[in-house]
Amino acid sequence: MSGKQPDRKELSSYAKAGAYAGLAFVTPISGWICYKLGLWLDQEWGTGYLYLVGLILGCAAGMYETFRQAMRIEGLDKHK
Repeated sequence: MSGKQPDRKELSSYAKAGAYAGLAFVTPISGWICYKLGLWLDQEWGTGYLYLVGLILGCAAGMYETFRQAMRIEGLDKHK
């Protein structure tokens, strides 16, 4: 048995367009959710900076996920 895995089927241009359209929402939504979590933590703990920490972490996580998914969509994540 060979150690090679079969190549994945190439996505159609419509499938790629749909996948990229969905990526437009990843960073803003993750940033908003973490911002709201930071606001809640600020209210619970009496701090005044966690909303900003949450916003930055959420946006960074969203950008990382967007990059990772774009690499997957284009097929550049294959190990050769």
